Amino acid sequence: MGVFSTGGVGIDLGSANVTICLENEGVVLREPSYVLTLREDTDEILAVGRDARQMLGRTPKDVSLISPVMDGAVGNIELATALIQRLAEKALGKRRALEKNRLVVSMSQGCTRVERTALEEAVRTAGAKRSALVRSSVAAAMGAGVPIEEPRGSMLICIGGSTTEVTIVSMNGVVAARTMRTGSLALDEAIMRYVRREKGLIIGQRTAEDLKIDLGNAMRSPALVREKASLRGRDASSGKPATVEITAIDIHNAIETPLRALVENIRDAFENIPAELAEDILPQGVYLSGGGARLEGIADRLSEMLGLSVTLGENPQDDVAVGCCMIAASERMMQKFEQSGCLIEV
Repeated sequence: MGVFSTGGVGIDLGSANVTICLENEGVVLREPSYVLTLREDTDEILAVGRDARQMLGRTPKDVSLISPVMDGAVGNIELATALIQRLAEKALGKRRALEKNRLVVSMSQGCTRVERTALEEAVRTAGAKRSALVRSSVAAAMGAGVPIEEPRGSMLICIGGSTTEVTIVSMNGVVAARTMRTGSLALDEAIMRYVRREKGLIIGQRTAEDLKIDLGNAMRSPALVREKASLRGRDASSGKPATVEITAIDIHNAIETPLRALVENIRDAFENIPAELAEDILPQGVYLSGGGARLEGIADRLSEMLGLSVTLGENPQDDVAVGCCMIAASERMMQKFEQSGCLIEV
């Protein structure tokens, strides 16, 4: 157990999901980053997380469904604070759950000063006894088991909901980094557009995400034609409920354009790293992390494109939260990352 009575808490505050990891317990909660409020009074919160997301596409006129975290940045401080507090209470099973804990929350590598200030305010207001922000790429590296303390460069690609970060870490710090404002949510949007254009069917973001998880594949192969599913939605011309058949090759075609842009950006980032760091990376390959890393075939595609081995953990979507928790649980680790500029106490 950590310094305080209930130990360290790590939170990955993502654009798509909030993931909470507790010291000695691991990941205990992962819920969508949504808050349901009254349209005329956003202080009146009706639901958060999974309960709020169930209203996606079904909200009455007097209710708003808001995502307070977009593109890795806090857009609404009050709602982001409420999201952290309520989901932490759910995870720990008590009111004012964070008041005796040490809390570490992820912060996008590419966030601006204004975005960081907003995140600091949201985390500070959440009410933890002690709280800090840590670079999400560093947290992901910790959670993924990257040898971050060694005096050689290690490359990590973290594909989140709205951001993708390519980072080289060494000696507990970030040596080089590039952040792209694109991620797995762009694939969901591409599926929605494709299904409407090619199948004449209107589907929601939840359905698109399910299709990506069940049928999505970054690598094209003849076998994809045999993987099929029945898809229900609203006919684009008549507005009536309709059912169509969709195959894995359809989903591959739908996501190919944003996926190609994503991997090309990753290749561009890799080609611009200093030669000395490239020498460190070539023998060990690269590490892949983040929720977007769960897309079938993405590790193989990146390996083929970069000509390197790609290491993918069992639960890449949990790496950031696990890393945050590991840092929160160790005073020594917090000090090391603060000295390297990767951690900020708030």
